[in-house]
Amino acid sequence: MKKAILLLTAVIFTAGVFFAGRFCCVSNRGRSKEYAEKAWTSDDELNYIDKLLAKGLTASAAEEMEKYINEYKGTRKELANACYRLGSLYMELYKYEKALKYFYRAEMLAKNADFSGDMNNKIVEALDDLGMKSQADYELNARASLNKPVSGKVRVVASIGRRKIDENEIDRAINNLPDSLRSQLKKKSNREYFIKQYVTTEALYDKAKREGIDKLPDVRESIEEAKKQIVIQNMIEKKVAKKLIISPSDVKLYYEANKDKYVEGARAKVRYLEISKKENKSQAFNDLKAGKGKSQWVYEENYYISGVGEAKDIVKKLLKVKKGNTLGPVKIKDKLYAFIVDKNEPRRYKTFDEVKDQAEYEYKMKKRKEIVNSIIKNIIKDENVKIFNEHILGKKGSA
Repeated sequence: MKKAILLLTAVIFTAGVFFAGRFCCVSNRGRSKEYAEKAWTSDDELNYIDKLLAKGLTASAAEEMEKYINEYKGTRKELANACYRLGSLYMELYKYEKALKYFYRAEMLAKNADFSGDMNNKIVEALDDLGMKSQADYELNARASLNKPVSGKVRVVASIGRRKIDENEIDRAINNLPDSLRSQLKKKSNREYFIKQYVTTEALYDKAKREGIDKLPDVRESIEEAKKQIVIQNMIEKKVAKKLIISPSDVKLYYEANKDKYVEGARAKVRYLEISKKENKSQAFNDLKAGKGKSQWVYEENYYISGVGEAKDIVKKLLKVKKGNTLGPVKIKDKLYAFIVDKNEPRRYKTFDEVKDQAEYEYKMKKRKEIVNSIIKNIIKDENVKIFNEHILGKKGSA
């Protein structure tokens, strides 16, 4: 009986071990399948890199991008794009040697990629920032020649070392100026002056970079602030350009509503003689009527008479005297004068045609200001900007 019980126990134990093993095997097989379905892909890695960049973790993103490139098994074109992207990240981190490493690799993988033009500029910039001036000049000339049109020669107007500055470069610099300044540079002498200033600035900048001035922390901070303002200005200008549409009727309505701004004050053309105590006063007036005396214009709100001096009350009286009539003798600073009025033009509103350009400019500036304020207001609202006055002023206030 004991033997039978022991035999039965052994069979049950063996069966238990067998089924337990089967269960574990099936369970593990299912778990392996589950993990296989959720394997980390190259797309996951790129999404992870994008997330790091969105969080401002550029260095970590560059590190992950390196891993991605080292393990990549796809096409040359996609790998070239990844190398260019990593090089650009290293430029942001001021790691210029690493940036060049991946730029040159991208160039070998895809010589005529869409990003080639931008990458050429970054390669020259990286070499310059590393203090490799001669190499930067060589790269600049070599890469610039690839983008030059086949036909037509462009005149070189200046040089800095081996770097040639041609008319195209000058024209690009001029095109970046405001319209008012661009129009002035159509004059040959002004263009020559601009070229001298431009070349001098470029030479000074090159020298400063070779001395590492651009890498100083406070200088970098100032550069970033300036870059921020440039980016903001460009964004706003593009938005303004879409909305700032002015018609001739708008300008005419603006003129009518602001006529008081376009007034020409009263003025009079007068002649005068100084009267000495010994001379006959009536003789002075006779001389004036005969055409003698010093001639000049006097204006409303401008109380200075050339050769006489400040004479507010006298000017006001002269503006009321009719053509051909006289005034005087009057005393100005201990001297006597006699005046005659040759012309008298009353205060008047300037016509629309006279002030059309001025009115258009002022209306345009007014509308531009309104549009800019509206754009800023909308952006502040969209970006959920809040100013906590109670934290700034140290007292209760609304956000």
